[in-house]
Amino acid sequence: MLAADDVCPFCAATERVLLTLLQRKPDVALVHCRRCHASSASRMPTSEALEKYYANYYGGKDEKITVDAPARIALHIYKHAKFAATRPEISILDYGGGDGSISVELAKFFVNQGIKKVSIALIDYDQSTPKSAGENIHVRRFSDLSEIEDQSMDIVIASAVIEHVPNPRPVIDKLFGVLKVGGGFYARTPHVFPLMKLASIVNAKFDFTYPAHVHDLGAKFWNNISDCLTGGGKYQIIRSTPSLVETSFQEHFLRTLAAYVLKIPGYVFKEQYALVGGWEVFIRRRS
Repeated sequence: MLAADDVCPFCAATERVLLTLLQRKPDVALVHCRRCHASSASRMPTSEALEKYYANYYGGKDEKITVDAPARIALHIYKHAKFAATRPEISILDYGGGDGSISVELAKFFVNQGIKKVSIALIDYDQSTPKSAGENIHVRRFSDLSEIEDQSMDIVIASAVIEHVPNPRPVIDKLFGVLKVGGGFYARTPHVFPLMKLASIVNAKFDFTYPAHVHDLGAKFWNNISDCLTGGGKYQIIRSTPSLVETSFQEHFLRTLAAYVLKIPGYVFKEQYALVGGWEVFIRRRS
């Protein structure tokens, strides 16, 4: 792992406070930024360690995704991205999207509305061949965000991925930079420290999953995302809520039930309630 850094990896602020230890020997802490409200690990894994980790991330899994129902999440995104259905062709960037299951399902909704061509740019450590998507949907893998042109994408999806990125600031800048004017950005991230704190009260263990997860990003972070963006006034938050439950009652009944029960107060009390497990935002580029 890399040496500890004294500044926030999102906004470079130094006003940070210790939340908890993630591991010992060597010690790695979870540190909270008072400026942008991101919580991050005090030490990050090296790029070599991450490449080795993610090379086997999906080992043995039939699906290159971590959700039970990608079509349901795709429909959820589509409801807030239907503005793009007025365009003759649509371009989607799926950052960290595994085999592209979510973006392909999203593209199908647009094709069903008469869109003649949907182009998907897929970036992920997984380099397997994407599933067949149909003649109107074209999927192409890219190895790095630098290969994507600025203002070239109608929709950007960063679903459950930013929490994995050790150096997130240039990634966030680029993800927003590739949006066309009027384009939409969707992200969801875990926000688990409040649940860790609750678990510790009853002497239960809650795994942060370091070094897979290196950031914890909730409502206060996403509602103040302009602190991390150059030209933050170009972007408008159109939805900021507890994240969609990623599991299904059919596959994981008790886990899904618990997630719904915990998240419901978050829709009402927003930033004042933190036991949501995760947060999501829809943001549009307006200029």
